[in-house]
Order: sequence, then C-alpha cells, then structure tokens
Amino acid sequence: MNPNFYPAIFERKSIRKYAETPLTPEQLKLIKAELEAVVPLLPGETFKLELNPSKEGWRIYGYCENTPLGNVNLGYVLQQLDLALHVAGLGRLWYGFGRAPRDVKAPKGLSYAMCLKIGVSAEPLARELAEFDRRASVVTNEALAELLEPARLAPSAMNSQPWLFSGDAETIHVWRKQLGIKKLVLGRMNLIDMGIALCHAVLAIEHAGKTFTVDVNAPTETQNDYDYLLTLSMN
Repeated sequence: MNPNFYPAIFERKSIRKYAETPLTPEQLKLIKAELEAVVPLLPGETFKLELNPSKEGWRIYGYCENTPLGNVNLGYVLQQLDLALHVAGLGRLWYGFGRAPRDVKAPKGLSYAMCLKIGVSAEPLARELAEFDRRASVVTNEALAELLEPARLAPSAMNSQPWLFSGDAETIHVWRKQLGIKKLVLGRMNLIDMGIALCHAVLAIEHAGKTFTVDVNAPTETQNDYDYLLTLSMN
C-alpha cells in the first residue's frame, strides 16, 4: 500500500459536516484513480467499488460476496480509500450503517455491504492522538503492542473494536469478538471492521520494513469470547 497512508492513521477522523461546495473534476479524477489503486488483502475474494453521486455529494458503494473473508477483504480496501482521501484533503464518513440505499443494484453474485460518503469537509480533517476513544490494548502479547498501535486506532461501527491479536514477532493471529445479541445490530459490519483494522495492521507491518503472507489455518490456541479469523506470517 501507499506508505503515505501510514501517518494518516494517527490523525484521521470521521467527517460529519460538509460544505455545499461540489467536488472538482480534478478531485473526482483523483478519487477514481484511488479506486483503481486499492490492494486487496485476499486476492481470491471478489469485490466491486462504485463511485456514485447523491443528493449530499458523492459516495463509494462497496459490494462483495457475503462471506466472512469477503467482508473482511472489502473493509480492507475501503479503509485504504478512507486514508487515501484523508491524505488528499477530502472528508469521508462510513455511512448508512450497512443498509443498502433504495437505488442500489448489486452486481451479479455480490451484495451491498458498506458505503463511504465523500465531500468537501466543513470541519477540520485531523485530530490529536489524545482525542481517539479506543480501548487500551488489542493484543495478548505486549511485545506486539507498539507494532499494532495503528490497528488499535482503527474505526469501527458503534466503536465496538472487535479485534484481538495474539502471537509473536513472526506470526500474528487475528481474532474477532463474538457478537452475541449485538449481531442483530452490527451484522456483517463486524467483519468489515476487522478488514479496517487489518488495513492498519498491514500498513504498520510494511512501515516496519516487513512483508507478510496470509494463512487461514487456525492455531492450536483459543481465545475466550473470540473466533479465529486469519494469521499474518511476517518475513
């Protein structure tokens, strides 16, 4: 991924106030270029991104197969766009709580999953690190805490922060919080959120000068109240 995304992790925020100023042709061209530049976490997962106008500006609609890894992969690529457009000086908001707009027609074999609202921000784009409202730790091994600080700062629906990371400096196991009754509200957004956190985690790994491969064979260990998702093996 673009290394310029990494610093954006520590200052990005969701923008809820937008100016009435329309996006310029140059800005729309930039957005379309970023749509083409996204790097999937799981190349075998099919997804589609669409840039569409709306009454309030523009939106990026995300579609994928409604499977655990399909949703994770979509969250991963959409978060790249969130960071890329922050770097470009545009406002972005995870929008609609996963409900498909009435005019959306999903591509064959895929379903609507999530949307990014985009526009000219009417409020500051950045915030101080102290303004982030996140839980203190997302790791079982404190040796991973510094490396995975960017994942701790990832946004999530209702600030639910469903991720947990275990392992060591070479192998990171990724776990997803069991939803329980919250499944009725969060649904597949819980998996989208995992992709968002993984985008931040991978940027951190790449920032540290490492490469990685993805494995989905569960380790022998378990984590109470969490389900295994995948493993990042670092080189």
